[in-house]
Amino acid sequence: MLDSFSVEQIEGGLQNGLVLKNVRYQTAGIETHIAQARLQLDFGCLLSREVCLRDFTLNKPTIAINTALLPPSTPDNSKSSQMKRISLPISINAESLVVQNLSVNIDQTNITLGNFKSAVSLNNEKGLTIAPTEINDISVIAKKLSEVKSELKAEQPNKPVDWATIEQSLTPAFLGNVSEIILPFDLHIPEISGKNWQYQAVNEKGETLQSVEMSSLIAQANTVDNQLQLQKLAVESSLGNLSSQGKLQLDGDMPLDLTLKSHLEPLKSDGKEILPASDVDLTLSGSLKKSTALSLKTKGVLDAELNGNVQLAQDKMPLNLTLNVAKGQYTFVNTMTPLKINDVTLKLTGDLLNYHAELKGDVAGMNYIPASQVELNADGKLYEVTVNKLGIASLDGKSEFVGNANWKNGANWDIQADLEKMNIGFFVPVMPATLSGKLHSRGFAGSQGWQVEVPVADLNGTLSSNPISLKGSATLNQNVLLTVPDLQIRYGENYLKASGVLDDHSDFALDINAPNLRGLWSDLKGRVKGRVAISGQITTPNLDLDLTSSNLHLQGFQLAKASIKGHINNASLSSGKLNIKAEQLHYGENIKLHLLDLDLSGDEQNHKLILKSQGAPVAANLQINGHFDRTLEQWKGTISQVKFETPIGDVKSNQAIAVSYDNKQTQANIASHCWQNTDVELCFPQAFNAGKQGNIPFQFKRVNLDLVNKLIEQNSLKGNLQVQGNVAWFTDKPFQFTANIDGNHLAFSQKLDYRTFKLDIPKLTLNADIQNNNLVLKTDINLHNQGRIVGDIRLNDLAKNRQLGGSLAIERLSLSIANQLLTQGESVNGEVVSKLRFGGNLEKPLLNGDFNIRNIRTKLKSMPVNITDGDIALRFNGNRSTLQGKIKTVDSHLNLTGRANWANIEHWTTELNAQANNFNVDIPSMAKLRFSPNITIKANPKELNLSGTVDIPWARIKIDSLPDTAEPVSEDEVILNGPHKSKEELIKREFAAKTKSGMYIRSDLRINIGKDVSLDAYGLKTNLDGLLSVKQDKGNLGLFGQINLTKGRYASFGQDLLIRKGLISFSGQATQPTLNIEAIRNPETMEDSKITAGVRVIGIADSPEVTIFSEPSKPQDQALSYLLTGRSLESSGEVGSTGSVGAALIGLGISKSGKLVGSIGEVFGIQDLNLGTSGVGDKSKVTVSGNITNRLQIKYGVGLFDGLAEVTLRYRLMPQLYFQSVSSTNQVFDLLYKFEF
Repeated sequence: MLDSFSVEQIEGGLQNGLVLKNVRYQTAGIETHIAQARLQLDFGCLLSREVCLRDFTLNKPTIAINTALLPPSTPDNSKSSQMKRISLPISINAESLVVQNLSVNIDQTNITLGNFKSAVSLNNEKGLTIAPTEINDISVIAKKLSEVKSELKAEQPNKPVDWATIEQSLTPAFLGNVSEIILPFDLHIPEISGKNWQYQAVNEKGETLQSVEMSSLIAQANTVDNQLQLQKLAVESSLGNLSSQGKLQLDGDMPLDLTLKSHLEPLKSDGKEILPASDVDLTLSGSLKKSTALSLKTKGVLDAELNGNVQLAQDKMPLNLTLNVAKGQYTFVNTMTPLKINDVTLKLTGDLLNYHAELKGDVAGMNYIPASQVELNADGKLYEVTVNKLGIASLDGKSEFVGNANWKNGANWDIQADLEKMNIGFFVPVMPATLSGKLHSRGFAGSQGWQVEVPVADLNGTLSSNPISLKGSATLNQNVLLTVPDLQIRYGENYLKASGVLDDHSDFALDINAPNLRGLWSDLKGRVKGRVAISGQITTPNLDLDLTSSNLHLQGFQLAKASIKGHINNASLSSGKLNIKAEQLHYGENIKLHLLDLDLSGDEQNHKLILKSQGAPVAANLQINGHFDRTLEQWKGTISQVKFETPIGDVKSNQAIAVSYDNKQTQANIASHCWQNTDVELCFPQAFNAGKQGNIPFQFKRVNLDLVNKLIEQNSLKGNLQVQGNVAWFTDKPFQFTANIDGNHLAFSQKLDYRTFKLDIPKLTLNADIQNNNLVLKTDINLHNQGRIVGDIRLNDLAKNRQLGGSLAIERLSLSIANQLLTQGESVNGEVVSKLRFGGNLEKPLLNGDFNIRNIRTKLKSMPVNITDGDIALRFNGNRSTLQGKIKTVDSHLNLTGRANWANIEHWTTELNAQANNFNVDIPSMAKLRFSPNITIKANPKELNLSGTVDIPWARIKIDSLPDTAEPVSEDEVILNGPHKSKEELIKREFAAKTKSGMYIRSDLRINIGKDVSLDAYGLKTNLDGLLSVKQDKGNLGLFGQINLTKGRYASFGQDLLIRKGLISFSGQATQPTLNIEAIRNPETMEDSKITAGVRVIGIADSPEVTIFSEPSKPQDQALSYLLTGRSLESSGEVGSTGSVGAALIGLGISKSGKLVGSIGEVFGIQDLNLGTSGVGDKSKVTVSGNITNRLQIKYGVGLFDGLAEVTLRYRLMPQLYFQSVSSTNQVFDLLYKFEF
């Protein structure tokens, strides 16, 4: 022993403290190491007959145990004796017991302890006292090894269950002859606490399989005078919380009083909840020697209460339990509805060997259990049960079962059922039959064999207002598969009869006569009649068939007439004759067979199959003649007279096709032949094999692309393709495939609106080759005078790594190919040149080379700028790329830069920046502006981010005025085909928070409007400046900032007003800005220059507050007079003044009647009829205008104060050329041409 024990260093002594460092001990299967141990004794205590241990500390003890190396334990044959009270000759007092950083390894389980701290005293007066103890930071990690498959042993017969031994073990009382429990001394535990305990089960890779954490444990207990008291037990863990307290008398009748409360957290497995949160309360009372009462309450999966008592000191443990379940619900299978139980009462009386059970309650769920009321009365033992009554009220009826089952020697049962008006529509919705009657089943299954017998089946009921019945009996066993003395099923006037035996000497017949199947199943209709007879050995039966049907209909299937007739003899040499005919077989809208006739006759050595059919989409006609050699297991034959009628025309073989099949080799051989069609000719130039391995050369001598046009119902493609190829597969290496596709003088055309896009391809070559698990794809596409695309793409190791290689070249692909889609005067020019090389693999592709769009020039009416020169260059370098581009116009240019990275294909990133300085944009008939953008777009799989600034230092915005009668969208107008319906929804709608690919959209764009920006629109002439910010986050698009209106003039109320103050503020919704505008009458037109009159507009845009004011303040009528005439009411009698007021009032009135006028115009066939005013002051006019046709416009105006009328006719000769005639006091003719700059 001393050889396996060592101490590196010893310091001090036992009285003052003995310190041992690096203590090692080793024995068979056990290795121990202690970094430091300290032991201190007080020998002075020995005088008072006491052992005083002042300190016992272990620091970093490590224990490794290999159970496979441990010596075998010797059996303990000594008899256990009853524990007795102990009187100690000496007291023990351990003042400090400390263990720090303990590590124990037992095979594949590692146990660590962070800190243990305690103190113990033991004496005759108080017994054992454990001072407050701390046990913290325990970790148990158990590694579960994968099971090693052992060699298969000879199968041993299952040993029968020894029920007699089980009964004998359960007969003695649970407590035996225990009269009292004697502890050697009293026990006092003020408190044992633990924190941060953890258990983990991991696999061989270290992946966590199960984890349980216990954050807190507190235990307080005491035993005095033969009474055990549990003052407190509290546990907090990831599984739930538990608390308990109670007491138990250890002598006499052993009375007890124990309560336990717990809350269980949801239990999950593989991230799925398998048991929801639950609360459990348990109470034990009474006595252990007489009757122990228990009360268990649960809430969660089951809201239940269990009450009762057990007698632990009596033989067989008599019991009396009652379980009441208010409700319960649990999902056993995710694809099924949960099982639900309600108002369940279960009473269980008797003992462990003989019991009586009574149950009542409601149950439903699991997809196949209808809402049912269950009532059970049963008696049983360990190995049998007798059902006195099992009643089930369900399916609008009820059923009652009686019987017994026994599993002492195999399984035996004898059950009888009485059904009363049970509706089986719950299980078979398309067949809602209501059944009543009797069923009787008995049988056995065990080592001696098995048998299932149904001696009585007598059911009757109704289905679809017709009587239905089933009567008969049947037996199945290991000797005779099926015996049916007589079985009859009737439905209305339809019946099916079966009788006979199925075994090695079968004699079974099935007769059916069903003249009217309506109502039997779903929408089944029609008539079936016939007989099927089976004789001989069941594995190779002889069949006689004679079945006919007419007018069958089931859902989308329809069959006007059909018959199956024949005889098949399989006794020795298979022979017979079988004929199947069908007329007018339709399924849905696509399959319509007018005739199907299949005739099979002959024997193994000489047989023939003839198939004839007519219909769509495919009809087949063929004849097969063959011979089968049973000894060699080979079949040889020919397929002739082949013709398939298909949507692409008739397909025929050019000759009879010789075919052979070797069943031993599992291989077929097909002779050379061709399949011919008006557009396609597919040939197999030589005989080929097909089986576990094969090699098939093939050749498309001609593929007319008009075939594709027929399939897609368009006329887009022209030309012919030729294809040569070969496909081969093997048992010991990957398959091989080659295909060479050539096309000459191909053409593609596609109508787009009123234009046609055409593309000529003089030559196309595509070669695909798969060899040794590697793919090579070569392409050469020559576009007529438009460029060339050449590809050489390689994909190696298709099954695993899928390595990329090869190249792709685009040679001067002209952008002018799109000019044919543009209008006269529009053009797009430029060319695409690219050379790319592929690398990496499909999961991490690499790309090297260039992709350039050069000499870009565009002239498009839809674009606000014409590009005079442009270049965009993409440079690829492995898993990164950069972009450089410059777009030039006549007097400005736009720079583009960008980069992308796909080193991690699932976390790719890309960035694009657009920057320009005073880039000129001209929007015809609307605006000219110069802007300096600096915008950055960043994207990754999760987010699309737009940020930057746009400076607009100069702009001239001019929008033609709307007519005075123009009406806004009505408040109650709805957009019928839009996602948002009402105007309020349109205003408050949220923009998409994600792209279709799932990226979140965020934007932060600042727009700076400079000092040289002017606006002329709807009577408003003003300069603009300000700063706006466009932000979008989580679908909310907001506009923030303000716009100032300076040096502005506004025509309103028939007057020319000056904008003295103009401020438009945005704080979220772009359609709801806040207005703060003051417009005053021109001081030069005021009678008194010291008086100012104007209009003040303040508030939200859709409901602003408009007030008329004057400075100094005057009454509203005076302020209005000054605003409209420049004079006070007393001085406003002049004609001009009256005209101003009248023009203003008329303008206000007309502005409210525009919608009514437009409706009147539509009644008389005049489009866009408008009523409005023109002119200022006493030159004001009322005008009416409208469109007689799309080309002819008429306008009529009358002066308000001079009475002069004016008629204008304008006719559009061409899109921008007009002829106009104006008739008033003078006659004028004009030829007008509209220019756009």
